[in-house]
Amino acid sequence: MPIIRHCPNCGSVISDDDIEFCTECGYNLLGKPVANDSKGFFDNISEKTNVAIVIFSFVVFGAFLFIGSIFWSAFLSNGSIDMVTYLLLTVVLSVFFAGMFIGYFGCRDRSYVVPNFTMFVGSIFAVVLSGMGLIFAFSMGIIATISSAFSSLSNNSPYGAAYQPTVPSYTPSVNLNIIFEIILFILLIPVAAYFGVYLGYFLRQNI
Repeated sequence: MPIIRHCPNCGSVISDDDIEFCTECGYNLLGKPVANDSKGFFDNISEKTNVAIVIFSFVVFGAFLFIGSIFWSAFLSNGSIDMVTYLLLTVVLSVFFAGMFIGYFGCRDRSYVVPNFTMFVGSIFAVVLSGMGLIFAFSMGIIATISSAFSSLSNNSPYGAAYQPTVPSYTPSVNLNIIFEIILFILLIPVAAYFGVYLGYFLRQNI
């Protein structure tokens, strides 16, 4: 007479002695530890993105920067748009088309959209921050060198160290419009990148 087993989790009858998991609830009948397949945020990005595609997207980004600057400069020269709008349109549209490239060639299904978008936006801000950091470090070095040179000249002045030239003081005013435009510019970059990646994925699935 065969021994009838039951699942300790749901009570279902187990007819096969060699089965490892309950067919009703999936309970591990052998008691072996199940490997944890959950992946972290960066593991998911690494698995679902192609670095070569992201790198080549910056070639597309640069190409559309040239195309956009030529196109929008005509509107800038006749006064239809101002300098901030010119930069906004040129950069944001370049990000959008580069995102489309990533979405079309890098997204196999919908689960690839967010990882590729994250990699693309992260790369953009990494390049921008690195460039700004290099410019800032170079500028501070020049300022420190010039300040040191003027300090040594003032010490050698016949008037002595007690002489201090009068420097007019002023209180800088804060232009809220410029701050708003900078914030808008920063926010539109990830928005344009996401819609570009998603549109590229959508075109891949429907063309």
